Amino acid sequence: MNEIAYTKLMAFIWFAWIGSVTPGPNNALALSTATNFGIRAIVPLSIGVAVGFSSLLIAASLGAQSLLREFPQLALALRAFGVLYLCWLGLQLARAGMINQGEVIRPPRWYETAALQYANPKAWMLAVGTVAAYRGLASSPEVELMLIVIIFAVSTISSNFIWAVAGASLARWMLKGVRLRFFNSIVGVSLIATGLWLWFVQN
Repeated sequence: MNEIAYTKLMAFIWFAWIGSVTPGPNNALALSTATNFGIRAIVPLSIGVAVGFSSLLIAASLGAQSLLREFPQLALALRAFGVLYLCWLGLQLARAGMINQGEVIRPPRWYETAALQYANPKAWMLAVGTVAAYRGLASSPEVELMLIVIIFAVSTISSNFIWAVAGASLARWMLKGVRLRFFNSIVGVSLIATGLWLWFVQN
């Protein structure tokens, strides 16, 4: 690997890490899931994020953005799914009480967070930005795409776990008084606000 390629690879690793660890729907879900159910509960969530975003990267590299422009109904359906899922999850969290009321909320399933990536504007921004700006990371397009997918998978999973550790560390403190109810309400309202923002701003 020549010096220019190595520099670009290091820049991309930093881009993937910062893009993954900064606040967004995925990390908010990791935080709230670990706070309510423990750190093990975010494993399906993280797998779903990695699978969904990896498929989104592959789709973006194959020109999915052009396809969505050609078929706006498909883009609208994807956005509607994401908005409805975030609002539903936010409502469940906002209504949740103490940690043992497992019948009220449950951890997100892997396929739900995988599908959510297609309605997540942050995920699209990262995917399109990667395809547009980070060419020439490897000797062939196939190796390059595999490298990008692996780096982002590691970045998303590790960032989810960092946010989950923060949530799990809050869990015992949250058990006192109405703290957990207040926390769930704040996160729930923020998810609903995110969903509404996705709908009204993007339309």
